[in-house]
Amino acid sequence: MGSMLELRRALAQLGGRRRLDLLLDQPDPRAVVRALPADELYHAIQDAGLADASEVVQLASPEQFRTFVDLDAWRGAEVDPMRLVPWLRAARGAPSGADRDADLDAWREKIAALDPELVSLLLRSALKIHDLEEDEDPDFESERFMRTAEGRFIVEFVPDGADYVAVRRLVDDLYERDPFMAGRTLSAVRWEIESDLEESALRWREGRLADLGYPTFDEALSWFARPAGRGDLPAGLPDRPPGFWLASFRRETLLDRAAARLPPEAVERFEGEALAAANAAIVADRVDPSDPDAVRSAVESARALLELGLESLSGGDVDVAARALASTPLKTVFQRGFGQLLELRWRAERTRKEAAAIGPVPALDAPVGEAFAAVQRRRPRFFPGIDRPRDEWGSVAAGAFVERPFRSADEVRRTASALGDAEALLALGRRLGLAPSGEPNPPTLATLYLTALANERLGRPFAPAPLGRADLPAAARALETIDDPRLSGAGAPGELLLVMARNRAAELAPVRAGEAPPPGTVAAVLVSG
Repeated sequence: MGSMLELRRALAQLGGRRRLDLLLDQPDPRAVVRALPADELYHAIQDAGLADASEVVQLASPEQFRTFVDLDAWRGAEVDPMRLVPWLRAARGAPSGADRDADLDAWREKIAALDPELVSLLLRSALKIHDLEEDEDPDFESERFMRTAEGRFIVEFVPDGADYVAVRRLVDDLYERDPFMAGRTLSAVRWEIESDLEESALRWREGRLADLGYPTFDEALSWFARPAGRGDLPAGLPDRPPGFWLASFRRETLLDRAAARLPPEAVERFEGEALAAANAAIVADRVDPSDPDAVRSAVESARALLELGLESLSGGDVDVAARALASTPLKTVFQRGFGQLLELRWRAERTRKEAAAIGPVPALDAPVGEAFAAVQRRRPRFFPGIDRPRDEWGSVAAGAFVERPFRSADEVRRTASALGDAEALLALGRRLGLAPSGEPNPPTLATLYLTALANERLGRPFAPAPLGRADLPAAARALETIDDPRLSGAGAPGELLLVMARNRAAELAPVRAGEAPPPGTVAAVLVSG
């Protein structure tokens, strides 16, 4: 391949094992691998699977290897040192071959680059160290043990299988390099305070990740705030070589088309700030970097917020959007996008509080209720059920979705429309007297309506008083068809409640057929006892 620029473009178009194969097919794969940003290389390895990436891990520099461990061995501020073991296996490779000495030297360089505190934490987790000066005849829990070269310790290995082999190689290598220092390390491991080791290792790790463009948790949260009144300064650009990873997310959207029109001197700043936005989403959502799907979702979410903000600034005009990118810090664009989600949340919270001030509030049927709840999260989310045809609303199918981050301005608009439906339905429920009794988990509006309608058709007042179990078959027959001038004359919210009620009433078909459902399994109407 002619140049690193062409290679980066090609890498952005590939995924999985094919991306790593392209790296290994280069005339000098070692130089190419070491010219790439360590965190992007890490994501490529995770995308392909570590088991298929050992050659790339072995070609990586000691500093890149340390970044792999920085990203993989930690969950927030807590370390899991045993997650280092698979990386040790991948970095060591086969212990034989013509280049064995060179491979061993490369492996030792990688180990030496790791924080000694992290190595100590690994040894504490993977070993039981018996000091023969304290106990000449210790008890062993397994057959995996060795006497150290100076004869002071017997080391018992906790892992088994391939993990045992990796840790055994690490201990063997410590003694092969310097038996005296290895003995001192094992002695220190027995007495060092684990929390002190973790605190020191975390401090080193956070500093290195900051250099790569990963914010602290508090800094990441600052992206999810309203734009500052006078605008933010541009996010600091990380000290890293050009990469390929973010290019794989391009979809010829407004953001991508506007970025393509930036002057060359603005492109580097844009790419650095776009990376900062993606990393802020990863950190703020506490995403596990070893989960490629979760990482991709976080990056797509960050891009969606940038798209929202840029559309707000430009009205969708590409030339205006390009000028906005050139003159506006990307963090401000990001916050403009998130501000639209905050407006949805504030609207939903205001609706809920105003309804609660009048009296008990019913739940809303799917998918309106789920969308109404999803936007009230600390970071509002989109509920895909609102994309179901409206004649399915109120059915089980309309609620059978999982909320997720917003991905487009159109999803914001559709959610705003669903909030309008929620407001209108709650107002209609108040006019019809469909208030729950104040229980912690109130029934849905359609359930209250069907209960009131069943009571009316059984000769009682139109009110959502629970039915007796003996009334259930007659109520199911009474609700076989639903036509009600109270709803047909209530405009769009009445039509929607009618659709939802009909879909909920369909759940009563087995009762009409003569089945006796177990207690508590009927949700379409309220049943006492």
